[in-house]
Amino acid sequence: MRTWTARLLAAVALVLASAAHAVPEVGDLPPSYLGKDQKGNKVDLEDLRGKVVIVTFWATWCPPCRKELPVLETIQQHAGRDRVQVVAVNIEKAMVYRPMKRRLKDYKMTLTNDHNGRIKKRFGVNGIPHMVMIKKDGTVAAIKRGYSEAMVPAVIDEVNALMRAEHAAAPDAR
Repeated sequence: MRTWTARLLAAVALVLASAAHAVPEVGDLPPSYLGKDQKGNKVDLEDLRGKVVIVTFWATWCPPCRKELPVLETIQQHAGRDRVQVVAVNIEKAMVYRPMKRRLKDYKMTLTNDHNGRIKKRFGVNGIPHMVMIKKDGTVAAIKRGYSEAMVPAVIDEVNALMRAEHAAAPDAR
C-alpha cells in the first residue's frame, strides 16, 4: 500500500511540475518573471496588471526585431505607460546586449536581458521575433511567432484593438 501511495504522489508531483512549466498559450497566465530592467529592478507581470503588456523577445542580429522596437516604443509613448507597457527581452549574452542597451537609453520601454535563456524557454520561444500580448487581467491575448516586417501594421492594429477592448471593458469591471 505504501509503494502504491508513493508512486501516486510522485506521478501527481510530476504532472503538477509539468503544468507549471507549460508554454503559455492564448488565455493562459504567462510566466511572471521577465528579468531585470535597465536600473536592475525586477520586472514582474504581476506588477503590471491593469494595463496591456507587450512582451517581445529580440536580438541585435534580427532585422525585423530592430525595426519592431521603435514601433513598439511609439505605441507605448502614444498610449502612455499607464495603458501599455512594452517589455523587450533581449536573448543575447550581456556583452552584446549592454552596448545596445546604451544606444536605446532614451527608450521608455522596459529592456531586460535573458542571457541564460530561462525566460525564453518558459515562454516557448524557438525563434525571433516572438511577441506575447497580455490583457489587463494578466492573461495572454495573442502570440506572434516569427512575423515579418510586412506584418507590423497588422500587429499595430491588433494592439490598438486590444487597447480599445480593454478600455471598453473597464466600466463593466467596476
